[in-house]
Amino acid sequence: MKKAAFLFSLTLLAVSAFSQNTVTLDRGLTGSVTHFKERVPKGTKLAILNIKSPYSRLSEYILEELTVYFVNSDHFTMVDRKNLELIQQEMNLQLSGEISDETIQSIGKKLGAQSIVSGSIESLGDIYRLRLQIISVESAVVQAAAPAQNIQRDRILTSLTNDTGSAGDTKNSNSQSSSRPENTAPSQNTESGGSKSRVALPDYLLN
Repeated sequence: MKKAAFLFSLTLLAVSAFSQNTVTLDRGLTGSVTHFKERVPKGTKLAILNIKSPYSRLSEYILEELTVYFVNSDHFTMVDRKNLELIQQEMNLQLSGEISDETIQSIGKKLGAQSIVSGSIESLGDIYRLRLQIISVESAVVQAAAPAQNIQRDRILTSLTNDTGSAGDTKNSNSQSSSRPENTAPSQNTESGGSKSRVALPDYLLN
């Protein structure tokens, strides 16, 4: 009994420590950029390719914020996102999905980048787990991998992972409204333009 209680206490402590070791999404991104600055040569030309996520809005947010943090670091040269968007459309890529190493190298060469930034963010209960890495375009070798970050569900993350108001919800709303029974109450038509239609008369006029 004492052993079970002891193990239970250890589990609670581990869960508590894990939940307390969390940062905001922006803090996690800046921490990763700092990690990369210490391990990737200055002046390396980077292209931020994809962030695997169940939410496209979350992926887009991370891509845009990472670009800002890398530029402001004064350590890296960044590929213009417009060029990446053109290649994305050309190759029909989803930047929130999985991309193979061969595709990463191909895109990197087309962009003229030396290294590619990719990563993922996934839900783990009440928190999210962020992982980012930099891959060499020439060799497909991982040059640097930032320590995984436990991201707390703050106001920003909640808004980016909220499905309310999404296209799917709108579609469901439309389908529900279209499935409602139409108003079958009879309308009273009158004679117009020589054409006649039946009019439901009150009972007292029929007697």
